[in-house]
Amino acid sequence: MQRHGTDGDAQLAFFTRYAEVHFVPDVFGDLVFNDVASDVTRRSMMYGTQFDTSYIVNDRHTLRGGFDVSAEQTNDTNVLTVLPGDIGAVTGPPFAMTDQNSLLGWNIGGYVQDEWRITNQLTLNTGLRFDQLYQYVNANQLSPRAALIYKPFDTTTIHAGYARYFTPPFQAQAASANISEFANTTNQPDVALADPVKPERSHYFDVGVDQVILPGLTVGADAYYKIAKDLIDDGQFGAAVVLTQFNFARGYSEGGELKAKYTNGNFNAYANFAYNITRAIDVESNQYVFDMPTYQFLLNNYHYTDDMQRMTGSAGVSYRFPDTTTVSANMIYGSGLRAGDLSDGVVPNSLHTPPYAVVNAGISHEFKWIPDAKPVTVRFDVVNLFDQIYELRDGSGIGVFAPQYGARRGYFAGISQKL
Repeated sequence: MQRHGTDGDAQLAFFTRYAEVHFVPDVFGDLVFNDVASDVTRRSMMYGTQFDTSYIVNDRHTLRGGFDVSAEQTNDTNVLTVLPGDIGAVTGPPFAMTDQNSLLGWNIGGYVQDEWRITNQLTLNTGLRFDQLYQYVNANQLSPRAALIYKPFDTTTIHAGYARYFTPPFQAQAASANISEFANTTNQPDVALADPVKPERSHYFDVGVDQVILPGLTVGADAYYKIAKDLIDDGQFGAAVVLTQFNFARGYSEGGELKAKYTNGNFNAYANFAYNITRAIDVESNQYVFDMPTYQFLLNNYHYTDDMQRMTGSAGVSYRFPDTTTVSANMIYGSGLRAGDLSDGVVPNSLHTPPYAVVNAGISHEFKWIPDAKPVTVRFDVVNLFDQIYELRDGSGIGVFAPQYGARRGYFAGISQKL
């Protein structure tokens, strides 16, 4: 529900979300190769509401504020078939064990913000946000934000900002295992610790500039630096292809982006290139997912995090013909996700998978099926146009159990009706 007025706007929204993942193992095969077979089910049901409003005080100040509340019920069930004894020293036949976690968690937040137009060229945004989390841990934070935007010329925009962030973990991925139940079985962990996953707290700094070079052509550059405490990461630990979250005690991320976009009538084009380094140290929650040598290494050594990709690029073009037909093409490039672990004789995540580039193409057309009605849009897309075969994971690295590949060529059709 929305309200628009000359003195401000307001919006109230309600939402719900259901999600489920179920991993079914090959029990015999997994027991032969891994000495444990995991049947994993994760269910999540979320309800929530969000309210945002703005009020124009005068020609210099616009106030904004809002809140959001969500409740999430998660149910995690792991049915594990294990063997008595230890890996390599089995003492009996396999048997099944059940590990369950159920929780109703709450996430509550609110914010206020003032947009102060100091001059026609200079704008200062300041604000405060408060978050309260009731989950596997109870935590809260008051987070200040500030951003300065300066336009010395009509064609130049410079911005700089600071934000304090509070990032809760995904509740369904943050549940700890009841590790004591698996003592004296082939699922007994090397590290007998399962501290609860905490929200990530970070300081984020950003500075950048956008410049109009020619009519229709805008280029920009942006740089950022993030310092994190209780940095959240995740991985696929064991044969079940599901994610489990954990915290690093400290971490940082730094990088930059170059971007360009061009518009000339019905023709549009864009290009982006980003560079990133993210490193962390000291596992402090869900420690049981690691083997002992890796855990001991991570406690005292900074390393590249699992999902870090040093270079990422994208580009695209589109053209809209006068008869309401649009053709488009785009591509993505990645220098490769992390790889390598101690079993390879290298520092964990010190290597990376091969670079890849994928091209996609599409066409859409609007049909006026009733003269006074809004059009129907029919769309056809080809993803991975040249059927590029590329590996995202090679089975090594932190929290990676099996190789994973990008999607092969795919054909997609869609239809939408504007109301």
